[in-house]
Amino acid sequence: MIRFMNSLPIAACGLFAVLACSGPAPEAPERTLQPLPEAETSLARRVALTFDDLPGVYLDTSIATARDANTRILASLTRSKVHATGFVNESRLRSDAWNALLSHWLDAGMDLGNHTWSHPDLHTTPLASFEQEIIRGERVTRALLKERGRVPRYFRHPFLHTGRSTAIRDSLNAFLAQHGYTVAPVTIDNYDYLFARAHERARQQGRPAEADSVTRAYVAYMDTIFGYYEAQSRAHFNREPQHVLLLHVSLLNAAAMDDLLDMMRRRGYDIVPLDEALTDPIYASADNYAGAAGMTWLHRWAITAGAAGSAFAGEPPVPVWIDERSRY
Repeated sequence: MIRFMNSLPIAACGLFAVLACSGPAPEAPERTLQPLPEAETSLARRVALTFDDLPGVYLDTSIATARDANTRILASLTRSKVHATGFVNESRLRSDAWNALLSHWLDAGMDLGNHTWSHPDLHTTPLASFEQEIIRGERVTRALLKERGRVPRYFRHPFLHTGRSTAIRDSLNAFLAQHGYTVAPVTIDNYDYLFARAHERARQQGRPAEADSVTRAYVAYMDTIFGYYEAQSRAHFNREPQHVLLLHVSLLNAAAMDDLLDMMRRRGYDIVPLDEALTDPIYASADNYAGAAGMTWLHRWAITAGAAGSAFAGEPPVPVWIDERSRY
């Protein structure tokens, strides 16, 4: 997917073209995930899990909702002995009770990174102000990590916007390096936040069966997303790298996490820490992209290597009914 602005219309669900988005009604029967060809299930695949916007973005902004989502996600990861990295927006921390949610991530053996203080858009924010957002956005996280003998190591750009010009991109990269940060790239992106809004609205409006339908549709959608990025990797690089998946902390992912982990394993994935995934030599590939779009690093590397935009067509669309229900 490509992230151009804060609120991305579903009409942009393709990478470089507008795709026709269609899908089942919420009453449709559950889709059964199809078995992969034997050649694919035998692949030794790896993926790192990353979660943006900690402690999460919710329609219900109560601490009880945030605690529920974080607790259930961490329980699923812990049961499966899975490591993940969470990227924090500290503006969402409104009290010690909220700060404690970050401690729960660290106590569960997870890592925390910097996602800026308030999730500003680099493309509409002066660079000096954006850099101050990074410094302001690490205060609680850095203190919690220091208690455990650690420091924040990774930075994730909001909206995956890395700079409209090479001058801004390179200046920010130099600033990040000076402050001990490594950029956390993404190779598998998706529209989980649209499903999350549809899921939470159904719960709020007393439609639990619809919320369950959204969850099932989401897991099926993520299955096709993985297939898309696996194919993109092979098309542009003749192999599949150790991937980095972007998700968000939400009630949807709390409900779906066990099934998502099962889907990844069915596709042959071992789930590894971010630092291990980044040992893949592909992450040293040249990235000369600067512009309006926020996109995966697979596509940045491919563009740098000369790939045409039309090569990125075919991203799985979000079902229309999910998009509609995310809006009301």
